[in-house]
Amino acid sequence: MKTASTQSYLLVDQARFANISQRLLNLDQNVLAEIIEKMQNGEHIKPVTESEKACFQVLHDLDHVSGKVKGSVTSKKYMRNEIWSLIGAKGAPIWYITLSPADIQHPICLYYADTKEEFRPEILLPYDERHRLICKNPVAGARFFHFLVETFISDVLGVDSDHRGLYGETNTYYGTVEQQGRLALHLHMLLWLKGVLRPEEIRKRLLDPNSDFRKKMIEWLESVHTGDFQTGTFDDVVEQVNKFSANKSYKDPTQTLPVAPQNALDYSTWHRQFEETVDDLLLKTNVHNCEKYTTKSSRKRKDKDSYGCRNNKWGKCKARFPRPLFNETTVDADSGAINMKKSEPWINTVTQVVTYLFRCNTDITCLLSGTAIKAVVMYVSDYITKSSLKTHTIFESICSVFHKNSEMIGGTLPMKEKARMIMTKVVNMISAKMEMGAPMISMYLLGNPDH
Repeated sequence: MKTASTQSYLLVDQARFANISQRLLNLDQNVLAEIIEKMQNGEHIKPVTESEKACFQVLHDLDHVSGKVKGSVTSKKYMRNEIWSLIGAKGAPIWYITLSPADIQHPICLYYADTKEEFRPEILLPYDERHRLICKNPVAGARFFHFLVETFISDVLGVDSDHRGLYGETNTYYGTVEQQGRLALHLHMLLWLKGVLRPEEIRKRLLDPNSDFRKKMIEWLESVHTGDFQTGTFDDVVEQVNKFSANKSYKDPTQTLPVAPQNALDYSTWHRQFEETVDDLLLKTNVHNCEKYTTKSSRKRKDKDSYGCRNNKWGKCKARFPRPLFNETTVDADSGAINMKKSEPWINTVTQVVTYLFRCNTDITCLLSGTAIKAVVMYVSDYITKSSLKTHTIFESICSVFHKNSEMIGGTLPMKEKARMIMTKVVNMISAKMEMGAPMISMYLLGNPDH
């Protein structure tokens, strides 16, 4: 609210505010109501009349006030513009990364949320106590998330470090933070590497079946990400995890910290444990289930708010599961797209080391090959900067503010002051409808960035 008020006062002093005031106060409420009704019915609206154009222009006018409001629709627009500018300057990104830390599981987050001074990760609380502890202290969740993201950038990507990144030498990265349905924070990131060829050149070289480049490219991609379990099939891993969990000494890997090999002689034993731990983590965090929100009769479960990933007019999974399977990594002879070796339809591609280190749901996707890379990059940039509000909801906020402040609008205040007050109230109402969770708000209050 403070930011919106400050921005509105600054806007009043600009010469263009006279036109903005006139346009805002002369909005045709009937036309605005018609637009809202059509949008609610799923119609696509293209402004034709001057009154319709004025309604849509007000959305751009509000950007002047909400541009610096944390988490606003306008701030998302600015993030998208920054990403497109980076693409123009650096070329297409190479990797699309999603990181979803599990705050109620991780020992570090529980340490932040608790009052104990000594950090003892081996002492685990029951689920209900952990859940209650994190819910009572959202600042701990925000601090924990910031710590993990900073660790990922410095240690995995090698930014401002004395070592290369896991995927290569990092050129640029752009990450955005958003909240999940349960209000925990997660990260979407685009990653650029140094010395990468243009997509057209990569495609040209991949289409040559005898090229050394093609062989090395496939070897590199298979070394840094996979769509399979490490020690066997899904059924093998389920059997193995059930066997381990029956042991009294078993610890849930999502609630423990990673263990480094003690010495070179111990490496083979450690690596076996590494693979088993990664499989256990993938089984617990990365296996998709389209039916978890519905009953056996395909009805919505009473304890869930929606039908889940198939809640759309096509009835298909929004997360694109099950994924296509390939016995080995191949290059499509027509498009040059790389089809990664994959034998598990219900898990996405991951980097084993990242899964082992962060112990949570991750998604690591390569954007290098294929003729549709521009479409993919545009989709990803739009997705990671998506707004949680629909346009008709913003128009409804404008209508509501006009209705509640009709006396002020018809009063004796100067036109500019009326317009300033209306814009501030609209921006504040839109911010309230964003329904930010406590961890996201805590992140802003701590001064941690959302991108």
